[in-house]
Amino acid sequence: MRPTVHRAVYFILLIVLVGAQSVSNYMMSCIEVLLFANWFFEWDMKRKFSGLFRLGKQHGHSLSLLAAFLILMAVHFIWMIGSENLSYALDDIFRKLPLLAIPLVVLTSRPLNRKQLSFLFNVFIATVFVATIIGLVRYLSIPDLPYRKIVPFISNIRFSLNVCFAIVLLVAFFVHARHFLSRASIILLIVWFLFFLLIIRSYTAFFVLLVLLFLMPCLFWRRIVGTKSRLLVFAVQLIVIVTLTAVSVTMFRDYYRPVPLACQPLQPLTPSGNAYSHACDGLVENGNYINNYVCESELRQQWHRRSSLCIDSLTPNGYAVMPTLVRYLNGMGLAKDSAGVSALTDSDIRAIEQGIANPVYVNGGPIRKMFYVTLFEVESYRRTGAVKGFSLIERLLLWKNAWCVFLDNPLFGVGTGDVVDVCHSRLQQIHSPLADTNKHAHSQYLSFLVAFGLVGTLLIIVAFVIAIRRGRLMRLPLFAAMIIIVLVSFIAEDTLETLAGCVFSVLFTTIMANSDPAYEIKSTDIHSS
Repeated sequence: MRPTVHRAVYFILLIVLVGAQSVSNYMMSCIEVLLFANWFFEWDMKRKFSGLFRLGKQHGHSLSLLAAFLILMAVHFIWMIGSENLSYALDDIFRKLPLLAIPLVVLTSRPLNRKQLSFLFNVFIATVFVATIIGLVRYLSIPDLPYRKIVPFISNIRFSLNVCFAIVLLVAFFVHARHFLSRASIILLIVWFLFFLLIIRSYTAFFVLLVLLFLMPCLFWRRIVGTKSRLLVFAVQLIVIVTLTAVSVTMFRDYYRPVPLACQPLQPLTPSGNAYSHACDGLVENGNYINNYVCESELRQQWHRRSSLCIDSLTPNGYAVMPTLVRYLNGMGLAKDSAGVSALTDSDIRAIEQGIANPVYVNGGPIRKMFYVTLFEVESYRRTGAVKGFSLIERLLLWKNAWCVFLDNPLFGVGTGDVVDVCHSRLQQIHSPLADTNKHAHSQYLSFLVAFGLVGTLLIIVAFVIAIRRGRLMRLPLFAAMIIIVLVSFIAEDTLETLAGCVFSVLFTTIMANSDPAYEIKSTDIHSS
């Protein structure tokens, strides 16, 4: 009776933890503690660990995978020795305890059956969907809500990874669906998730999905049955490539296509006879030079006639009104003078008051907006060296800085506790504009190299490669997809530096590794939810 109760509690806690990934850091912490407590009080350690070793001899995946996670945490503990900042080292290890606790509990527990695993998948998709609906309501109802705050529960990057895996699960359900309504509802849900990723501007998520689209068919080409199915996969990939290329070329051309004002010789005076200022710095947005045709005196005078917001104040999202007004007029192809301000509609004035610096950000759609934001960041850095507030440029500079720190300590790194201090110290030494940032590497691979050097990083990589190869886990499509999502996210994100990232990276991987290796989603699983 007692094992049955503990087994039931274990499954219930897994259900809650799967749902909590998308909605609550606090709930994830609580469930993690309860899972370990239930596992401990169940006791029966002889059965758990003897079964683990017996399974290891037959399949190798549970023993080797648990050993890999133990090595990962052991490296963190060993490289803590000699760290000057022990407080940060202990805090870092505490944040990553899910990488030890969840594998220990899951990989030593009895495997879940197909129906249980399918139920967890359905719960996961449902909670991700609910979280996106809550995010949409916030997006539509809260004025000037930053896109990073649309999802209130966890960071938008971590949440976007959850959306990616939910899309993978939906694709698997679609492949095995037999009814038209089931397939139609799945397609609609996938389209909704993709649209929501555009709303939260998750470049990482779209890159992850692209990698999955092209890598998964390569890994499982032999399992794609029939010539028609293979041609369909190839056609989808080709359509995606052609569409992305066409959209990128069109957006790039539209961004740099000169407007009439940019083509004519520079005029010294406004229509009212006041002098223009022409910086001639080459900074382009929407086909026009931002800092040409600027008459500040006329801008001030006409703006105060159109708006009660002081032109020297800040907008609700923290941007100054004057440069916001200049960029908005520039995006409209207008001169930055009284005539330009007069040509703005009342809705344009309200957009500027909210800190929106480009009319495309209002009327251009999420794809065009993402593209124009990226181009403006690159153009600003290229022409003026601007860095702060530009996520792409900041990330590139942080990568360069972390790589230089690694080259200074290539074998053993700087230690678990000194990663942030050493990276920030170098930023200050080179007088980087990011010297006051609270970020250090913005890449999990670089974080490992900086902290543990080649020796520690290779220990971690070899341990997981052996575990995955020994258990033949990459033969499981859903496991392979999850691993790809996690590894691709490591390129541009410190995925394991947060609780949500750790739980996402470890929960489904260990559950699937400890389930029936022959597991596949069946058509009946779609209706079980």
